[in-house]
Amino acid sequence: MHRCTCWRLAYLLLCWCLLALKAASADDAAEGPATFGGKTVEQWAQILSQHVEGPSDEDKEISRQAASALGLIGPPSAPAVEPLTRAIQSPSLEVRDHAVDALGRIGSAAAAAVPTIIAEMDLPPHHINYAPLAAFRREAARSLGRIGPAAKAAVPLLGRALKNEDLGYRIQAALALWRILQQPQAIDFLAAMIDSDHPEIAYDALMALGQIGPAAQRVLPRVVAALDHPQSDVRRASADILVRWGPLVIEPVARLIQQDSLRWPAPAAYVLGEIAGDLRDSVFYRDRIDQKEFAETAQPVVQSAAPALIRLLSDPREPVRQTAQRSLAQMGLLAAPLITDLLDHQDAALRLAAAQTLVQIEAFLPPDTVSNEPLDALRRNLLKRLVRQMDQDDPDARAVAFRAFASIDFGDRGRSALPLLRRALKDENLAVRRYAAQALREVDGED
Repeated sequence: MHRCTCWRLAYLLLCWCLLALKAASADDAAEGPATFGGKTVEQWAQILSQHVEGPSDEDKEISRQAASALGLIGPPSAPAVEPLTRAIQSPSLEVRDHAVDALGRIGSAAAAAVPTIIAEMDLPPHHINYAPLAAFRREAARSLGRIGPAAKAAVPLLGRALKNEDLGYRIQAALALWRILQQPQAIDFLAAMIDSDHPEIAYDALMALGQIGPAAQRVLPRVVAALDHPQSDVRRASADILVRWGPLVIEPVARLIQQDSLRWPAPAAYVLGEIAGDLRDSVFYRDRIDQKEFAETAQPVVQSAAPALIRLLSDPREPVRQTAQRSLAQMGLLAAPLITDLLDHQDAALRLAAAQTLVQIEAFLPPDTVSNEPLDALRRNLLKRLVRQMDQDDPDARAVAFRAFASIDFGDRGRSALPLLRRALKDENLAVRRYAAQALREVDGED
């Protein structure tokens, strides 16, 4: 008992050192043989061979450590396929799990292990080891997928697994079928699993679709619908996938918000903001961008995303409003004219939300060095709107408008507002006076 405990402590210590050792292993791989924990693949393979059939707890613990180390090394562990294949037949469930995981991380070079993996998975339900090996089957299915087309012999077994009572096994089998054969039916199967009564299964199905990548866009409506799943982790998983899919999701996500049926609109708002933010830096704020490209990219942002997010500015829930404000701000100069127009809206709450959003936009304005014709047109459009708001009766709206004017580089066009700025130096509102003075320094160098 004492010896077993010591080995467990040693294993935990090994895991604790993982991050540091992994970095060192990568350096070793560049300079010579791949290593982990100071040992080469050959050394770990020899250790595994010596202990994998040993009966003691110590043998099992050492085998588990060796299999884990080989898996962390990854593809360079190909010379260890033979002892790892023997390890997946170990009496120890933990040794089996680490060994089959390592074979998957090795990839196609582990093809020789496929027949043994299949044999260990393909047990009848009445077999004494069927229930204990449930976790192993899930891990083995994932590894077969990582091995890829070289694991084609496992396709019949994986096909049958889609009807297994273990829903987690079904998901891993579907993902493996995609990785081995790129079967579109596997994507449809995973999309259907999003509707599972078990939140963890819906989450796993979404994560699998995320691993498949752009090909999974064929089930975009199901992933969009998951933004309103009752479980928050599922909503976050859906949002993460949609952000990765980029501009093509803007219109369906915005439409979902506009339908006003969402119980939890914040994830949808987050998606729109993240995508708009990526486009802001990669397209809208690019020097000398083609006007046609700018217009085509901006159209769904301005006509779909922005109106949907503006709708959420009136949501009674503060977290939803905050997310909408942040997402609108991420659009930068694209959203500024639309938000400025709300500063004199009849709804006081919406005016306040617009003011808060306009302040946040300051963090997402283009650098002064960026120049392209569409941005210049946006500045001209915004200048007219700000001047109108700077001259209105509401002191709070005036202050926000002056602040926005001071933070944006309008170039020589900003000089058209000099009379208004100088007059504002005597405004009864302290904030207006302060921002007017700041704007004057920016526009005309006046103190």
